[in-house]
Amino acid sequence: MNDMLSGPPPPDRSLERLQALFDYDPEFPLDIEETLLEERDGIAIHDLRYSAAPKRRFAAYLVVPPGAGRFAGVVYVHPGPGSRDTFLDEAVTLARRGAVSLLVDAPWTEKAVATWGKTVTNPEHAMREHILTVIGLRRGIDLLAARSDVDANRIGYVGHSFGALIGGVLAGVERRVRAYVLMAGTRSFTDVAVLNLPDLAGEALATYRRTLAPIDPESAVGHAAPAALLFQFGLRDDFFPREKSLELFEAASEPKSVQWYDAGHYLSDEAREDRMAWLGAELFLRPAR
Repeated sequence: MNDMLSGPPPPDRSLERLQALFDYDPEFPLDIEETLLEERDGIAIHDLRYSAAPKRRFAAYLVVPPGAGRFAGVVYVHPGPGSRDTFLDEAVTLARRGAVSLLVDAPWTEKAVATWGKTVTNPEHAMREHILTVIGLRRGIDLLAARSDVDANRIGYVGHSFGALIGGVLAGVERRVRAYVLMAGTRSFTDVAVLNLPDLAGEALATYRRTLAPIDPESAVGHAAPAALLFQFGLRDDFFPREKSLELFEAASEPKSVQWYDAGHYLSDEAREDRMAWLGAELFLRPAR
C-alpha cells in the first residue's frame, strides 16, 4: 500500500453528531445542597440536590463509606416507577466494599411518572427531555469526580429498565465511566412509548421512531468502548421481548457480557449478587465480607 495513502482512520461522524447533542457547559454551577439524613454502621446517607442546567435540578442520595481514602464511584438510576430509594440497600452494601454511590431521582419517579409520561408523548419534547436527563447524569459524574474521596478512574453506572435505556445513551457519550450494568433494557425509546401510549400507531408511530432514532440506545451503545458492559435480562420479562433485548446487547461494543435469569422485568436476588460481584471486579472494590 502507498504510504502516502495511509494514516489515522477518519473520525466517526456519527459519534461526533451524537456527542454534540449531549454537550453541556461544565462550568455551570452545580449549586450543591447536601444534608446528612442518617448513618448505618458508619455509612453516611446524604440528601443531595444539584443543578444540571438552568431550571433543572436533580435530587439524589449520596452514600459515603466511613473513613478516608480514594473510593470508587457508582451512579444508580432506577426503573419507572421507582425512586432513589430503589437501590439504596444495594448502595449501602457497596459502601462497605469501598464505593461512594449517587442515587438519582430520575424524572420518571413514582410520584412524577404520570406528569413525565405526558411530557414525552410528543416526540420533540421526549427528545429534549431525554437529552436533559443524560446531561443531568453527566453533571452527577462531574460531582463524583470532583470529590477528594472518589477515584475518578473507577466510576460505574447501574441502570434498570428506563434507567438502562438512558445508560445505553450515556455509554456512547461519556468517557469517564469504566463499567456499565444495564438491566432489563431495550433497543429504543419507541419500544417504551408503544407500551405506554396505546394510540401511538401509523404515521404518528413512524414520526416518533424517526425523531428519537438519533439518540436511541442502540445508536449509542456501540460507542461505549473501552468501557465494559454487563447486560442483565429476565427470561420472563413481560415488557420487552427477548429479541429486542438481544438487539440492544448485539449493538453494544466490546468488552460486553450478558446474563439471563429465570425472572421477570424486575429480575431477582441472584441478579443483584451477580452485578455487585461484577462491579467489585471492574471497579476494584474490597472483597465482600
